[in-house]
Amino acid sequence: AVCDVYDAITSTRAYKQAWDPSASIQRMSQWKGSFDPDLFQSFVRCIGIYPVGTLVKLESGKMGVVIDQNPRSLIKPRVKVFYSTTTGMPVNRYVLDLASPDCSDKIVSRELAEKWGFENLQDLWMGNA
Repeated sequence: AVCDVYDAITSTRAYKQAWDPSASIQRMSQWKGSFDPDLFQSFVRCIGIYPVGTLVKLESGKMGVVIDQNPRSLIKPRVKVFYSTTTGMPVNRYVLDLASPDCSDKIVSRELAEKWGFENLQDLWMGNA
């Protein structure tokens, strides 16, 4: 049931737009009594607090897309950075492991691609860009 609901709300349908992956997890966590709590926790541990494909803004002012979960920390995924909110310009793309001891950056917010005018973010997290 957990997987089925997550798939349904994060997929675009003829009658509705897809919900953001991270916002979907947050909403599902508020639906008390809808899911077995242990199964839901296991599901979240598998896909993360910031699921793959989530657009995030970093403390540095950079924007990136989550490309992989980090088994060491659910709140510190691997992110493909591609944009600077400071300059309003794209940057050379690179992968940032937020759980790396050398990394001082962190996620400050989830963002909506539509708000920023980004298209085809799936190309970033699927490795096509």
